[in-house]
Amino acid sequence: MTLTSTTKRTEKADAPPLLIHPIGGGDLGWPPLATSPAPIDFHGGPDDRRPLRKVFDGLTETGTEISGLLLIGTTNVHGPSQRPFVEHAQAMKELLSSEEGLCGRTFPKDDVHIAQVSEPTVRHSVKAMKPELTALAPGECLLTSGAGSYALGAGVLLAGIETGVPMTLLPVDEPSAAYRLRDLIDPHDTLRNWLLRHRFWDELAAVDPPNADLWRLLAARQRADISLAEATAPSPRFNQGRLTKFAELWPTVQAAFYERLARGEAIDNSLLRAWFTQRISKPSKKEAATVSASAERVLDDLARKLSDPEQRGGAALIKDARRRLSPVPQARHAALVGDAEFIDFFEKSASHEAHLVPPGARRLPGSLLANADQWEQGDLVPALVEQCGLTAWPVLGTGDVLVLMCVGMVTKDDPNDKEGHAAVRQVIDWASRRRSALARPGRIRLRLLASGETMERAGSWVTLAKSTAPAGSLDAAVLGPFSTEPGDAADINAALLAELAKAEPTGLYGSTSLRDVDEVLLVINSGKPVTVNGMVAAGVQWSLNAACPLRVAELGRDRALRTVINEAGLTLCRLGMDARLARLASSAVRRLDTRTAWQLLANGSPALTDARDAAARLHRDLYGHANATTSMDARCKAACRRLELIAHVLADEPWPACYTAVEVLRPGLFGWAEWTALRQRFAPLRKLNAYRNETPYAHLLDRLREGRAGQAAKARKRPPASQVILEELRGCVGAFQELRSPRSRQSEPDRELVTRHTRLCEQLEKLGEDAR
Repeated sequence: MTLTSTTKRTEKADAPPLLIHPIGGGDLGWPPLATSPAPIDFHGGPDDRRPLRKVFDGLTETGTEISGLLLIGTTNVHGPSQRPFVEHAQAMKELLSSEEGLCGRTFPKDDVHIAQVSEPTVRHSVKAMKPELTALAPGECLLTSGAGSYALGAGVLLAGIETGVPMTLLPVDEPSAAYRLRDLIDPHDTLRNWLLRHRFWDELAAVDPPNADLWRLLAARQRADISLAEATAPSPRFNQGRLTKFAELWPTVQAAFYERLARGEAIDNSLLRAWFTQRISKPSKKEAATVSASAERVLDDLARKLSDPEQRGGAALIKDARRRLSPVPQARHAALVGDAEFIDFFEKSASHEAHLVPPGARRLPGSLLANADQWEQGDLVPALVEQCGLTAWPVLGTGDVLVLMCVGMVTKDDPNDKEGHAAVRQVIDWASRRRSALARPGRIRLRLLASGETMERAGSWVTLAKSTAPAGSLDAAVLGPFSTEPGDAADINAALLAELAKAEPTGLYGSTSLRDVDEVLLVINSGKPVTVNGMVAAGVQWSLNAACPLRVAELGRDRALRTVINEAGLTLCRLGMDARLARLASSAVRRLDTRTAWQLLANGSPALTDARDAAARLHRDLYGHANATTSMDARCKAACRRLELIAHVLADEPWPACYTAVEVLRPGLFGWAEWTALRQRFAPLRKLNAYRNETPYAHLLDRLREGRAGQAAKARKRPPASQVILEELRGCVGAFQELRSPRSRQSEPDRELVTRHTRLCEQLEKLGEDAR
């Protein structure tokens, strides 16, 4: 057994590792799964070795020294014990520090430590162990596995990850088979998966130079910019037909809309109006044939009103059109108008307060999802990505969650497996809650890991799960039998990953592949420790491969001894996901998609909390609203800071720059009437607003479609030169400085937000430097 430390822990870095042992019934001489008290015997005998005796013997055989021993005991009374386990730990410490010793070893009293945990749960263990590990500051730890509460050991493992203390798991029954959870996980070469799934095309161009031409073209498409496609010459990858489609504005806007839909940025919310207006105005011939002339007039009237740049209250207009449509046509474009969920979604997205709502659940309406699925069937991305040897992900995900859970032995006092059935119901309920927070409805993909002894029990759990979950919402299966040998964690991990990868992804919605799930959920506390550890490692690896969030929950009991499930935090994200989330968030911040960065970082471990909070503050300071008492001087100061940030970050992206600039000014800082007056007074503000209305996120499609007063002829399908927009932004800053009191005017740019943006980019770059 080779034990090495990759973390430098000051003066203790070269010291032997600290042995950590959670106290359990086996240390007292009780049989596994004991349900009633029995006499306490700490010593055992040659044919009845206690867990610590096995560990000490194993360490002697491998020549491994330890610097001390940390015993973990709970302070509550639970299970068959009539006393808190921390009292048993104290008794064991006295024996270990005596001349007689315990389990063949004696220690100086100062080398035996006791950590008190209030309850045998992961979250209580993490809370207690973080300060213990920080105080002891060991260079490395050996954590016994296979004795005592699994939850206590899991808490120690997570506390080690959070405090940076390397942990090696030491199977009690085979100490020579020591392993590290981190060594079972390979995060390398998964960054591309994350960038591809989340469609961060610009960043893909940087990490995948051989295919950079494709990624740049897709990045331009996501900005609704067709100029690059128009300038690209045909090639084996991009024949003339494909380039022609890339150069068409409406298909490009559709792609930009669907790819950004779930992010909720300011541009995305505006794209919703632009897309919807064009969608009801220009249905396919097949769709148009199913709509009556009177219904078509209602839809055309609605589109005309929504196309007016001075018109607000779009949701009310849709509601009015819905009342006039009787019955609502079933064609996909018209069904949007009749869908109350879509109208509610439109109303919430159209509100400028929507920018400030914290990222969270954003279930998309069914009629919108139906349109997205129809569009995706003809999208070029799956085929183009396949030519690169990759497989795309469905543009709006699948709505599926993968649940991994081990099945242990039933206890003798529960012959009808009531506790197991209660656990299954709790797991299904938790998975249902997680599923409901996803963009689209999907299925719970439950996979139960069983040993040869628990296959039958696992099958009964599958039957129960299928009868518990609503029809069509669950796909459940038993995997196994898996080994329960203490040294087989790596084999269990590899076998489980192979099982999960059996179904090939297609790149489209409707795939049965588990690679396309939107979340991975791990349930711990049930099954053999080696199986659970192998499952945890595989779950972390699968979330990296599938480029999706990871959640962990533990089963336990409340004070009334009812089975409950509680989330156990996001610490496991430190094993690879954090760096990838930081890398994506960095890319988002660099294009001022601050809400996207905020949302991505919320899926990481506590190590990303500071960066997440900084992204949230930057987002609020970019889009936040002035209150009724905010002075004109303060509002102008905020406006200058926002415009300086936009000029700094989006200098090379004129359409996003001018659109975002107007969004951060009105109505948050200046109400609609005030904004109109300011435009009339200052030419730069007037021109900036005009450029904003000419973007594909606003009214470019309307002008091309309507052709009002020659506007179609004037409408530009390509963005203006970057320098033109920069000059207007500088002019707007000058206008706001003019509005300030003479004493407050600044001759130098106010780069407060620029400085914070730069600092956040540097912070995220450091957090994501290991991602590749």
